[in-house]
Amino acid sequence: MLPLLPYFLAYLGGLLSALPPAIHFFFPYALPAGTAASGILIYSRRKNRSLWKWTLLLALIAAGYFAPGWNDRFQPANHILNHLDETRRATVVGVLIASPEQLPDKTDFHIDLKEIRYKGTAIAVTGRARLRHYTPDQIGETLQAGDRIRFSNVRLKRPRNFKNPGRFDYKGYLEQRGIWVIGSLAKNSAIEKLGSSKLPFPKSLQAKVRGALLESMNRHFPGEEGALLKAMLLGEKNSLSEKTRETYIATGLSHLMAVSGLHVGFVAFAAFACFWPLAFYGCLKYRPEWAQSGMARKIAVAGCFLPILFYLMVVGAKVTALRAGFLILVFLVAILLNRQRSMLNTLVIAAFLILIWNPKAVLDVSFQLSFAAMLSILLAHQYYVQRLSDPIDRMGEVSWLQKHLGSILPEEWRELNLRDKYSQTTQRFFAGSLFVSVAVFLGTLPFIIFHFHQVSLIVVLLNLIMVPLASVLIPLTLFAVSLATVFPILGELLSWPLHYLLQTFLWIPQFFAAFPYASVYVPSPPKIWIVFYYSLLIIGTWLAVQKPETSPTFTRPARPFELSLKISLGIASLGVILWLFLPRWHERSSEVLTVSILDVGQGESIFIEFPNRETMILDGGGFYKNSLDVGKAVVAPFLWNRGIGQIDYLAATHSDNDHISGLESLAELFPIEHFLDGFQGLNDYRINRLRQKVLGKNAELIPFHADSPLTIGEVRLLPLHPDPGFVRRAVLNHKGRAGNELSLVIRLEYRDFSMLLTGDIGASTEEYLIEHAAPLKAQFLKSPHHGSRFSNSPRFIHAVQPNSVIFSSGYLNWMRHPHPEVIHRYEAQGTQIWRTDLNGSIHITSDGYRHQIQNYPGRDG
Repeated sequence: MLPLLPYFLAYLGGLLSALPPAIHFFFPYALPAGTAASGILIYSRRKNRSLWKWTLLLALIAAGYFAPGWNDRFQPANHILNHLDETRRATVVGVLIASPEQLPDKTDFHIDLKEIRYKGTAIAVTGRARLRHYTPDQIGETLQAGDRIRFSNVRLKRPRNFKNPGRFDYKGYLEQRGIWVIGSLAKNSAIEKLGSSKLPFPKSLQAKVRGALLESMNRHFPGEEGALLKAMLLGEKNSLSEKTRETYIATGLSHLMAVSGLHVGFVAFAAFACFWPLAFYGCLKYRPEWAQSGMARKIAVAGCFLPILFYLMVVGAKVTALRAGFLILVFLVAILLNRQRSMLNTLVIAAFLILIWNPKAVLDVSFQLSFAAMLSILLAHQYYVQRLSDPIDRMGEVSWLQKHLGSILPEEWRELNLRDKYSQTTQRFFAGSLFVSVAVFLGTLPFIIFHFHQVSLIVVLLNLIMVPLASVLIPLTLFAVSLATVFPILGELLSWPLHYLLQTFLWIPQFFAAFPYASVYVPSPPKIWIVFYYSLLIIGTWLAVQKPETSPTFTRPARPFELSLKISLGIASLGVILWLFLPRWHERSSEVLTVSILDVGQGESIFIEFPNRETMILDGGGFYKNSLDVGKAVVAPFLWNRGIGQIDYLAATHSDNDHISGLESLAELFPIEHFLDGFQGLNDYRINRLRQKVLGKNAELIPFHADSPLTIGEVRLLPLHPDPGFVRRAVLNHKGRAGNELSLVIRLEYRDFSMLLTGDIGASTEEYLIEHAAPLKAQFLKSPHHGSRFSNSPRFIHAVQPNSVIFSSGYLNWMRHPHPEVIHRYEAQGTQIWRTDLNGSIHITSDGYRHQIQNYPGRDG
């Protein structure tokens, strides 16, 4: 039934073996070895084995590992990565692969690089780049795909991840789309058109058609309606407002904005519904024998190819669209050729071809969700719905699912009257929609939890409403905007009623998202939970489809195999429930203290886990102009990845945006037990807003001043600054804001272990602490103010005498933190240097006597 399955698993095992061992399943190489071994085991049980097929299996494992473009080591010599200098600005020449993407506050250019110049000879290079220009004018309106452009004063760099456990792989996300470098254009950057390059015909046609459709959508569907339409029809979500995007995520409807089998299926079904009557009545009039033989159905199926291929061309090379298009096209070909249609085999072929074409797709969340969803539907339909092919096996009572979802036999359908046929069709449509929604939800739940940590509790209900509406909206709008490119007046007439339909896609999700617990945030269970979960589904399915051998007078006792399965089902159910709702139930208090300085870019966030398993967040990071919600996008995934669902202690060292912004998001996402307040008496707007937000969630306020240390188990948090006298002087001097010099300075003590946390204090506060004989000496020091040369004075370093210093700073930040002069000061003292910009997040563990420090570099190395 699945002849290519062992070869696909062998190739997939090779692909996975090229990944860093740190992200394999249970232990290094467990996942790739298990995948490749499964392929070999499946093949070994086949009868027609041969030496050349065994050789092919092993060759596919090697081919997966050495797949072109899979690893940076195998890039050609002229690739941009081999000539990149991230510290200097360059002049870049490239060819636009699509029209510039105009967004409200920026313009994105996607280009194929041709040459790069760093104040010298131009170097011919290859590779793709995304350049971003922050400008209010519409600079890209006159440019189009195929234009050869020179960009001056560009700083190119490799995309970088936040190097924390559980982070989103932004670098991999761009690489899967062929983007190797990104760059920002300065305000004085020149953008000069040098001419036009002739694109290959398929690319040129795709760019022109897509550009025409986007222009038509912008003209007939402006504002948020148009942005939502572009997301649903083309998968382009960049112009969507944050509110709409969050609403669709919270309600579990984000799959409507990822072009997948659902969308391609809508187009195929609409095309068939249009062509079938025309083909049937045409055959009935001119070739009656064709109408009787079923040829009209094949003609209608053949007519579906053009709209499907047109839609796939417009959407572009998206993994989900390619998978869906391939499956549906193969299915239609099988109908034309009267061949048996095995969707499972087609699914394997589709996955195989996509991974050969783009090996990095295996890391793409959309690839994983798309195939997991489709596999769940096919397996659930096969085991729960399909009538067995053996007439003897069909004897007896038919299950409810088989009765309401299974295919109706021709003789049964002929016996129904028109009213019963309509009733049966309606019931089967809604029952099928419910069945598919439940199958997809259950099959993809682990992917949703581990990737997004947010589960919608109303998604099954909403799918019953929104999916039928989407089946009307997507084909009609595709037809309307396509027609409008040729006949604008007709397009205007058709688009008028679609405005009202689009409105329902805005207000219905917003209405349901406002309900309490419409969605919940779920911390990651341990990875063993995945085994328990899918074991529960597999064993439960197997037991559910078994026909009981009973009679009115006798019940067959359970066989030992069945009994062991039922026991395993109970154990799996218990494990799934416990780890889902209490992901750390198996952990107990220990002797280990953990302090993690997270990589949040140019900012700061510190996580502390005490030996009694209570947790604390000190600062939450923050980006310039809040261009990224660091609390939600960086710190929260780190906590969820550790199975943490609540924060026991929350504190801000001061009110600078790069320290406090993320805390405001965390206060919305997590229950907060205690808020450590060191700024009572100061009228700081950001501190006041955070305080009110936390207290509004019933957190307990704990005054945290120099004369009020806090003890958590055996760990002692001693505030050294600001003391009440320092605060009073700040208020008298009209410095009511909790700025750098008012940063909390905390000495953390656990048995013989000590660490000094310093916020953003400057040299004046360092002198103040030294003059007041504060207990500064510590084994570990979190460097003041990210390593500024106006902090970290030699006298302060001598007073602390740290064995190790940790700098929290962004890669190549414009303030040059940590400053080279500061690095030299610490090196002169023999202090070990750790930096989040180079080393990733820094994790210190100690039992109070011994300690260990290590970093989490992630996939960037």
